[in-house]
Amino acid sequence: MPERYTTPYPARRIHSDGRAEDTKVLLAREVPVKLFLDGKPFTTLFASPFELKELAVGHLITEGIISYGEIAGVEVEGNDVHILTRKESRTPRDEAARTQIFVDSDAVFNPEALFTGTDHLESETYKLTRGTHLAALINRKGKLTAHIVDIGRHNAVDKVVGTAFLKGLDISQHYMLSTGRQPAYMVTKAARAGISLVATKAMPFDSGVEAAKKANICLVGQLRSEAMLVFANEWRVRI
Repeated sequence: MPERYTTPYPARRIHSDGRAEDTKVLLAREVPVKLFLDGKPFTTLFASPFELKELAVGHLITEGIISYGEIAGVEVEGNDVHILTRKESRTPRDEAARTQIFVDSDAVFNPEALFTGTDHLESETYKLTRGTHLAALINRKGKLTAHIVDIGRHNAVDKVVGTAFLKGLDISQHYMLSTGRQPAYMVTKAARAGISLVATKAMPFDSGVEAAKKANICLVGQLRSEAMLVFANEWRVRI
C-alpha cells in the first residue's frame, strides 16, 4: 500500500500560459524517529514512518556503532526505538576501525542478476510522490529478497540492511540496489554491513569509487536494462 507513505496536500498549479487551478497532490510523509541505546538518547533520524525496527538495527550496523551480535533486543514505541545491547560483548570502536573496512567475501555476480535489478528501481510510492528513494537486496540468482522505500537514501540503506540481519539473510551473497548517488560515506555504510557489490541507477562520486576499491566492493553506476558502468573491483561481475 504505497498510499500509507503519503499525505495529501492542497496546492495551486500555475501554467506557463497563465492558467491557474487548485489541486491536491500526494507528498511523502516524514517523521522524527528517536533512537535510544541502553536507555539513553542516541540520535534522532528523520524517515518514512515504517520499518522503524529495521531502521534502528541497520543504522547502528552501517554506522559502525555495534555489530548485530551485540544487540539483545529492539522495542518500538510509537516513533521511539529502544535498543538494548549485551554490554559484556560490546567493544569500543575508534574512528579508524569505523572507517577502514575490508569486505572479506569472494562473491561474484552474473551480469544478468544485475540487469534484473532494473525492474525494481522505481517504486509505486515514488510514482505517487516523486520524493522517495529505495534500496533493495538481490541475490546471486537475481531474486529480490528485500525492498525498502524511504524519503532518504541513507535511511533506505539502513532499513534494507536491518531487514537482512533480522531475517537472517546472508548479506554477503547479495548485492545492494540503490536509487541514490554513492559518495564514500554511502559505500562505507554498505561495507560495514558486509555487502560486496553496490549498484545504483545514478553515478557515483570519485570518493565513492576510491572507497569501494579500498573496501573490496564492486561499485556499479548508471545501471540500465541495456548497459552498466563498473567502476571498482570489476572481477565481481563475471563476464
